[in-house]
Amino acid sequence: MHPFEAGHPEVPDYLSDHDDPAHLFSRLQRVVIHLELLQNEAVAPFDIGFRDFVILATLGKEPSPHELPVTKIAEYVLRPMGSISQALDRVERAGLVSRRASPDDRRSVLVSLTPAGLRFAEDVKASYDDTRKRVFKRLTDGELDRIDDAVTTLLAALDADYQENH
Repeated sequence: MHPFEAGHPEVPDYLSDHDDPAHLFSRLQRVVIHLELLQNEAVAPFDIGFRDFVILATLGKEPSPHELPVTKIAEYVLRPMGSISQALDRVERAGLVSRRASPDDRRSVLVSLTPAGLRFAEDVKASYDDTRKRVFKRLTDGELDRIDDAVTTLLAALDADYQENH
């Protein structure tokens, strides 16, 4: 019996009830909890929180010099400016990023990865990739494709809702 089939002794009914749309959010919340546990496991050896790593990873995806305005970072990682500022303080003290005033707009602050920050982000990403692969090897390519399609659709709906309500 699949662990999330109705009647499985180790799973509460609300996690296996596919007839009630509200239970989908319960299952999604359980996915979020599992993801947070895996994310924390992946970054633990590096003495950084996953939310701070996400900032480094976001900058690492940008072309050299791996730089973005603080406002874009906050927008991309869905965090308020105060939270971003505190996180940037932490990673800047660690020598992983640098901040400077934008030459185009002195009110705007640009954040860039330092060379050490780029190496660090790549090392943490490798650990995170290993953790992700450990989970994904339990799924077929077809299952991964269906999940990706469904999550992409859900993410578009969540992003639209966020934009309309924040």
